Amino acid sequence: MRLKDKVAVVTGAANGIGLAICKAFAKEGAIVIAGDIDEAKCRLEAEGMVARGAVVRAIKADVTNTEDVRSLIDSAIDEFGKIDILVNNAAIAVSGNITTMPEKDWDRVMDTNLKSVYRTIKAALPHMLKRKSGSVINIASVQAFRSWHDWTAYAGAKGAILSISNQLAGQFAEDNVRFNTISPGAILTPMNEKRAIEEGPEFLLKSEAQHAMKRMGTPEEVAMAAVFLASGEAAFITGGDIRVDGGLCTVPRYIE
Repeated sequence: MRLKDKVAVVTGAANGIGLAICKAFAKEGAIVIAGDIDEAKCRLEAEGMVARGAVVRAIKADVTNTEDVRSLIDSAIDEFGKIDILVNNAAIAVSGNITTMPEKDWDRVMDTNLKSVYRTIKAALPHMLKRKSGSVINIASVQAFRSWHDWTAYAGAKGAILSISNQLAGQFAEDNVRFNTISPGAILTPMNEKRAIEEGPEFLLKSEAQHAMKRMGTPEEVAMAAVFLASGEAAFITGGDIRVDGGLCTVPRYIE
């Protein structure tokens, strides 16, 4: 019960890493506000957690819509009076060579993966500052550190998340609001499972081979890093990044 009675807002909560974080937080005693554009799936998952004794609210939230984000944050404040933890997880994966990628695709990646972080923090941070307490966890990516062909927009957004988190960590440390990031490697999420179907089983084999551990990670392994950063055990950690990447950034393997 490391997060007992903490109120956590998680975006992109219906699937993959976001869902795993919601489940791990709930298991540790947190009250979870789960936001996702897929309201039906989000509610279904929330009902399952509630049936196991957790306190979870499913909220429809398109992170590219400022009003949706504001409503997500307000729902936590209106019912529970505070926000202790904010996890920015919502993201899309759109590849494209920078010489040919349509500007609308670039803008969609930046709006969903990067500007959403601005929207949620802008809405949630004043409530944390008022209580002089908070943990913001932004999900970045090893793509901010390594080069994959044709993933410039995604890497750019994730790299900016690292910079934003570091800047805010320094600015608001005196107010006891911490900002940290998690940089996952290739994780076996529904998004990557879909790519495996579209691109064939070779996609998974190549993804596994890039890691020193020779396997992909699980959403639950990322979620436990989030539990640590959200808990009192990480009270003196801000401006940090945890790479949950099975050694991907350690070895010089790159497989196209």
